[in-house]
Amino acid sequence: MQESMLIFMTISRVAFLISNLWLDFSFLSSKRPVWFQIAAFAVTWAATFFVRSLLSSLITDPFLLGYLVGLLFMVPFALVFSESVHAKLFVFFMVYSLSQLNFLICLFLELLQFNHMVGGFILIGQLLELASIPLIRRYVTPHVKNILEVIDQQNPSFTLFPILSFVFLAYYGVQRIYLVSTFIPLIFCAVLIAFTYYLIAVSIDQTKSQQQLEKQLALQRDHYRNLNDSITTAKTTRHDLHHHLAILLEFLGKNDASAAQEYLNRLSHSFDDSVIPTVCRNQAADALICHYVKAARQQGIILTTKLHIPENPGIDDLDLCIIIGNCLENALEACNKISSPGPRVIEISAIIAKGHLVIKVANSYNGLVS
Repeated sequence: MQESMLIFMTISRVAFLISNLWLDFSFLSSKRPVWFQIAAFAVTWAATFFVRSLLSSLITDPFLLGYLVGLLFMVPFALVFSESVHAKLFVFFMVYSLSQLNFLICLFLELLQFNHMVGGFILIGQLLELASIPLIRRYVTPHVKNILEVIDQQNPSFTLFPILSFVFLAYYGVQRIYLVSTFIPLIFCAVLIAFTYYLIAVSIDQTKSQQQLEKQLALQRDHYRNLNDSITTAKTTRHDLHHHLAILLEFLGKNDASAAQEYLNRLSHSFDDSVIPTVCRNQAADALICHYVKAARQQGIILTTKLHIPENPGIDDLDLCIIIGNCLENALEACNKISSPGPRVIEISAIIAKGHLVIKVANSYNGLVS
């Protein structure tokens, strides 16, 4: 029995490490080559055994020792990933605490069922966590990345929540009180932690949507202001047109072609060519793209459009603007990296094909893909 438990626990530790690293790399971005990543985590994994044997005489509780030794993985975290310190701490303790929660629940179930640790339930729990990672990557990763973005830009205090969750769960594990009266609060704690992460993610999603909406409204106001200026300019030009024609006729009547040519040259330069026409029928996309056309023109970049986006393209205006905005921002960034005097061009086109909106963006770049 003891031998089977050791086998179960060894496999569980390997599954625990694999699932934690998989989740960490799902939420964070590596700044190091693969060989460095493997070496950093392998050396840390080996160091945990050395430190565990070194501290075993000072710390007799294996759970407390395991928690402390696990903190060594913060070292490769700091070396491998490119995010800020707060973002790394948030992901480290979030993943660590959720895996510990899974371990504690399975351990409680084992002890309530068999009155001693056998390792089978713990192994099943770790394998289920490992099997659920593809779903987590698909449905949870975008929300975690939003949280990390807010942590970096606005609110690093969010980092305290996973740290406090880890300390709380470590306290539960070290207490070793395996009763129904303690198991129920643990389950309640698990639900509360999951619900808190959900509330944080929803709050941040709503904040980002509101910010995007405010940005879109600002772009539309700017676009409508440009259209109003265009209308005013057109009215003024039409009003003055007959005066200009009279002057030209006067020059031509006197056979003074050079004076007429000079007047036409001055007249052509007096017209404002910065007015940007409507590029598509969808008002939200039109305002956004006109903003980028104006920005590109100010940076000496030629942005051409061929857009057939109807008023209702079958996609939410906010989502449509996020997609187009990200594409054009990336295209502008790529063009600005070109140091050669050659042309910098962006082309964007969109059509409805077989019920799907197809958007194509092509741009000049410096030949390097980052």
